[in-house]
Amino acid sequence: MEKRKRTLKRTIVLFWKGLTGIIAATAEWFTVILGMKDESKYGKFIRRVVGGCFAFIMFVFACAGGNALYEFVYKKVNAAKYLDDSYYDSQYLSRNATYYSRAYETDGYVETRDGKKTVKGIHWISKPLGDDSLVCYSNGDARGYFNMLTGEIAIKPQYKHAWVFSDGLASVDDNGMIKFIDSKGNVVIDLNIPYITGAEGYVFHNGHCVIHNNKRDKFGLIDKKGNWMLKAEYDAILPKDSFFVVSKGGMQSVLTENLKPILPFMEADLWISGNSITATMKDHTLSKYNLQGELIDDFLISNVDRLLYDTDEIRYTTAKNYDDEGNLTGETAEAEPTPYQKTANCKKYEAELGWYGLMSPSGKVITPPRYCDITAIGYDLYLCKTDDIRGEILNGKGVRIK
Repeated sequence: MEKRKRTLKRTIVLFWKGLTGIIAATAEWFTVILGMKDESKYGKFIRRVVGGCFAFIMFVFACAGGNALYEFVYKKVNAAKYLDDSYYDSQYLSRNATYYSRAYETDGYVETRDGKKTVKGIHWISKPLGDDSLVCYSNGDARGYFNMLTGEIAIKPQYKHAWVFSDGLASVDDNGMIKFIDSKGNVVIDLNIPYITGAEGYVFHNGHCVIHNNKRDKFGLIDKKGNWMLKAEYDAILPKDSFFVVSKGGMQSVLTENLKPILPFMEADLWISGNSITATMKDHTLSKYNLQGELIDDFLISNVDRLLYDTDEIRYTTAKNYDDEGNLTGETAEAEPTPYQKTANCKKYEAELGWYGLMSPSGKVITPPRYCDITAIGYDLYLCKTDDIRGEILNGKGVRIK
């Protein structure tokens, strides 16, 4: 690294000496060619004018050259930094510990405030959730935990799979069985449930953790003592903020952190965003609820667009050419004429993303949003497609034209 810095410094010095030498030689040449050696008033005047212009021009060139040199050096330094074997990316963990790693390398380490390397040979780390302080890490062969406040190893790598700490507990794969340990490595929850390849997400949210059954086809919730608060009989459970969206038999519901239902099970896809719950119904309509389960809007519309249709009128577009005095010199017509378009009587609205319905000019809903595309083919005729192949033609009242 130091060798590269010395080389760059030497390059900059040589560049500057060469530039000043060229400037001096060029100035001397100008004085000879223009007769600026003359000490008369005319000679002095010419020398000052030409010298000033030349100095300004050389100043501009020097600025441009300096900027180019800066860009060159900046790129070289950055390239050297990443090619240098001693360079590491740093990740702040706490006041007393920093994690250093290199991209695509497996020799990361933790260094404490006093410069001591406490954990070495790290492949990757995963920080804990909430107020927990133990960081999950892998040495390539097994996973363990170190304390990000002290930088010291808390639980030596011994697990084939291990997950982050949350609410004071972490799940580990202990000889093929999922168990939960505390910060000292003691097993506090053993549900006698096997680890299944691809299973993820054994973390606590608001004192509860989503756990699957032995076949991993049903899910439930346990508390921090390992008690089943919801039996493993749900198709899916999704934690979201302080709520849980649970699915069962093609229906969904929302539960509070105390597992009290906010919404009853309904045939809809539910998601929580901000201070509301949006329900996408099976007919592609949208409903909105507050976090107390009260209905705010039973028919949400996300977008409204006007529809255009092609008329029988053909439009020929021409480009007019004018001379410098503003006189018309000729016209150039486009090779292909285009049909003239007009605005259809109805509009299309969008409810669920990608699903549309017809709307009257006054804003009244004519059809539910059951079409994936709507195209106007006349002033009050519309091709409404139910999929990429099939569709139907409706008039402005929503009546099908046979």
